[in-house]
Amino acid sequence: MKNEIILSKLDYSKLNSMILNLLDSKDSNLLELNRLNIEIKQAKLVEPNKINPEYVTMNSVIEVVFAQSGTSKMLRLAYPDEANLNDGRISVLSPLGRALLGCRKGETVSFKVPDGIKTVTIRNVIYQPEANGVDLQEMSI
Repeated sequence: MKNEIILSKLDYSKLNSMILNLLDSKDSNLLELNRLNIEIKQAKLVEPNKINPEYVTMNSVIEVVFAQSGTSKMLRLAYPDEANLNDGRISVLSPLGRALLGCRKGETVSFKVPDGIKTVTIRNVIYQPEANGVDLQEMSI
């Protein structure tokens, strides 16, 4: 079971709006949208300027270590329209992206893939927008 996730109120607002907008799209994966919706509804919400810099928020750059192979990879947690796995931008709607959202440095998370369960550990949060003052002025909740 995943530990409690922590989200900034700004990320919650943007993700909630994204889910509602994508529900209207015929191309949307309703199962993935529903899974993300459940995750964010259960999250503990904090003001963007109060979130610990060790937590993974939207647009955070993180280093993860894959348990099965021991390899590490740098990833940016992205919105679906910005995702590009070749550039290391992983969608928040993907199983790995959803598993990372709201977790903190040092946590180990598991996620489903077609061939089973994979596990990664968040080795480092290299960049977190909130810790750098990004988007805080857009807060309108």
